[in-house]
Amino acid sequence: MIKVLLADDSPFLRQVLRGILEASGKFEVVGEAKNGKEAIEQVKALKPDILILDCEMPVMNGLEALRHIMDECPLPVFIFSTLAHEGASVTLKALEYGAVDYLAKPAAGAHSLGKVQDEMIEKLEYIARRNKWRTAGAGIGAKPVVATPKETVTVSRKTVDIIAIGSSTGGVQAAVELVKRLPAKTKPIVWVQHMPASFTGSFAARLNSLGTVRVCEAKNGQVLEDNTCYVAPGGFQMRVRKSGSQSSLLIGGIDRVNGFCPSCDVLFDSVAQHYGANAVGVILTGMGDDGTKGLVNMRKRGAFVVGQNEATCVVYGMPKAAFQAGGVNMETDLFHITDVLAKVGALE
Repeated sequence: MIKVLLADDSPFLRQVLRGILEASGKFEVVGEAKNGKEAIEQVKALKPDILILDCEMPVMNGLEALRHIMDECPLPVFIFSTLAHEGASVTLKALEYGAVDYLAKPAAGAHSLGKVQDEMIEKLEYIARRNKWRTAGAGIGAKPVVATPKETVTVSRKTVDIIAIGSSTGGVQAAVELVKRLPAKTKPIVWVQHMPASFTGSFAARLNSLGTVRVCEAKNGQVLEDNTCYVAPGGFQMRVRKSGSQSSLLIGGIDRVNGFCPSCDVLFDSVAQHYGANAVGVILTGMGDDGTKGLVNMRKRGAFVVGQNEATCVVYGMPKAAFQAGGVNMETDLFHITDVLAKVGALE
């Protein structure tokens, strides 16, 4: 049984959540907290496998509690809050501080939790059972242990015109670390992070504040420029296209691919088609296998692909699937990916 701690100031919601989780036969609710201070105390005392945390609580809110927990007693934290939908910046901060994933409370309240219970159970079980929690994947409140990069291939310098990145669960923390390490001179970066439409603008703005590279939410028809990172807008597929020497973005299409819109595979396939060997791919932490087919396609056309290694992933799903399928040239830890990109010629 997976041991769960519930932290929410609503007794009724805690009661409903307890019923849903325990009825699944996969979870045992070992404790409940009505504010952030109690959540910290119970995490230390009860040592649950996962914490379900609300952002908005009295005495100490969820964000404050999360920072203490990641620093003192890290464990997988799942954000379940109304703010997860309306307050994108609050949820992004929670993910940056170390929360693994999130789900928005239904607008109709606890009475309509049945609408999201299957998705919640699937996410919680995946996080708790299939992935060993690693403090290296935690957010800025943690003290990550950096793994030694294991370069299984020789990295040779080549002509690079674009960098394509894909990420999902744990990707906010990974993006923060990666963008901070980017130098002032980079090739254009196109990035798919699995995220709803209400989040991607705030996500891009947060990344833009971190370093020397400009980061923006991508727009249809935008011409690709060096030293700029383009984040795919939530709810739309993003592709690249070339006309002569000019490259631009094609934003459109709302069909889900691999269950996602935007999808890493859609982006990577377009990069393979238009850039061939002059592209570099990066696959970061995430649940599932989105990106695998696209990266295999990129490699077949001569692109170089680096994957985040298991030691520094929050969820070693997408990088593992791509690596096992032959879509990755080499794996390294998150904190050395920019070193590899520089060696291959994508950064200066």
